[in-house]
Amino acid sequence: MKTIVKYLPALVLASLVFASCEKFLDTVSYTESNTSNYPASEQDAMQLVTGIYAALNQASYEPSAHSFIANLTMSDECFGGGGQDDYEIQAYDHILYFEPNAQLDFWTPYYSGITRANMAIANLDKVENEEMRNQLLGESYFLRSYFLFDLTQQFGEIPLVATVPNSVSDAATYPAPGAIEEIYGNIAAGLKKAIEMMPNKKWNECVSGLRHATKWDAEALLARVYLFYTGFYSDKEGKSITTLPLIDFESNQLSGETVGKDYVVSKLEDCIANSGHSLVSDFRLQWPYMNSVTKADYAYAKDIPGTWFQDDVNPEEMFSICYSNVAESSRNRNKFDQYLGVRKRSNYTVNAFPFSRGYGMATVNPYVWEQWDIDEPGDIRKAASIYNINEEMADPSAYSWGNDNQMEETGLWQKKYQAWGAIVNGSFYYEFSSVPEYGGAGSDLGRGHSPQNVQIIRFADVLLMHSELTDGKAIYNGKSGMNAVRARVGLPDKAYSVDAIRKERQHELAFEGIRWNDMRRYGKAYCLAALKTQLGQPIRNAGGGWIVMKDQGAGYEARYNATWGFRPFPASEVSLSAGVLTQNAGWTDSQAQYTDWK
Repeated sequence: MKTIVKYLPALVLASLVFASCEKFLDTVSYTESNTSNYPASEQDAMQLVTGIYAALNQASYEPSAHSFIANLTMSDECFGGGGQDDYEIQAYDHILYFEPNAQLDFWTPYYSGITRANMAIANLDKVENEEMRNQLLGESYFLRSYFLFDLTQQFGEIPLVATVPNSVSDAATYPAPGAIEEIYGNIAAGLKKAIEMMPNKKWNECVSGLRHATKWDAEALLARVYLFYTGFYSDKEGKSITTLPLIDFESNQLSGETVGKDYVVSKLEDCIANSGHSLVSDFRLQWPYMNSVTKADYAYAKDIPGTWFQDDVNPEEMFSICYSNVAESSRNRNKFDQYLGVRKRSNYTVNAFPFSRGYGMATVNPYVWEQWDIDEPGDIRKAASIYNINEEMADPSAYSWGNDNQMEETGLWQKKYQAWGAIVNGSFYYEFSSVPEYGGAGSDLGRGHSPQNVQIIRFADVLLMHSELTDGKAIYNGKSGMNAVRARVGLPDKAYSVDAIRKERQHELAFEGIRWNDMRRYGKAYCLAALKTQLGQPIRNAGGGWIVMKDQGAGYEARYNATWGFRPFPASEVSLSAGVLTQNAGWTDSQAQYTDWK
């Protein structure tokens, strides 16, 4: 695999690990580092682990290749959207592909991250401070497990890279795909190791720095892994799976030991009781449209008390991809908001405020809007999560349809990850973060400077997972996790049921990239029914009149049956492997390719 060869041989590799982190090479040369002398200091160790996080950010340089947007558009929440030539994003929605290497920009950094984590794990024993050593080792195990989990949810039986190769020859051998039990055994064992070794510090007291991965993140991710593995693979394999396998790190073989539900629940309860994480008082304060600059002129938000909980002080935010609006490189800014933002407009202050300017991806399925009131009348999260032009615009007739050939347009836009503008001294600013309060210098930064982190895990999800695993046991402020989440938005308690927890997750976690894999783990029948809610829904393409969403290619049902929701391996990797990597089922015939909307 080219991503491994690039980072060999061994820890002369410390220099290459940081090749993508320009700041480190500006001041220190690591070209003489090797396994005997690196890391030589705590600062070295911190930089070694920072290199792993850099891979997390590198994977989002091209957001349309990332699992976050793939998960949004493959779920029932969103259509593909984008412009007339944004074929790949429309292909995701219909479980098709347009470009055979579409997700290579996601695949390659993740394998770089796995390689960097392996090198860190092999060398961080040199850190003398035990607490710091355990924290950094735990972060490395956690991040490797996260990369493996995200990859295997996207692609299934992925190449398994579990250790640092011993030689260039070893590295030049393309690694074989692991069996699913081996992959999940590595994921679960890494998370268990991280949980056992990381310090019991509150989330905002992490010894390696704020927003580094913590023990609590590992406990939460373990629950998500457990729920997906036991749910999806029980359905796919046609048997009851109730435990996670564990790998033995000494032999790199399955150990025969497992992680069961009781262990997972105990770790969620540890997180809830001891992490310091909590629900913010108002659901809406988590999302940047509540920033003080935008909300001052945004009719929906202006009268809601409080302002946006920025990422560094948000007690509900757990593991995230972190960004800065003033980063030196555009590659270190959150571009998801730009890609998901309302497509190009000419008169921002009249027919688009508070939206900035984006690429128009992941338009909202009208069924989600209509069904929400049926499922949960009076839920404030509906309008807090979805912008409806007919509900929020003072004059909906001023809305300009089909800007820059916007496709699959519904007049509904998700609000959680969106490009938000602001009016400052009578002038429109592309980014609210241009003002000093949010890190800017007071002049318009222009689009693409969103400071919002992408939250991978949120404390509300921890509470909901706990309810799901305990059938609604009381855990937080005298309530079950599900009812604590409901109480936060003013909804009455509800008796626990499978249907109730599924709907609660759908509403609380809407548009956060979680719904797609929830659909898959609930079983094929559930997933197919959800996918079909998109059919017949009203859309407009490239400014034309109303038509309806219809199947593309063989259709949602046939495509899911053929693929189980897995994406195709990048074609260049299949070719590079020389037969070791075989393309996933359902992706080798002409029916898998999307050519244009029909």
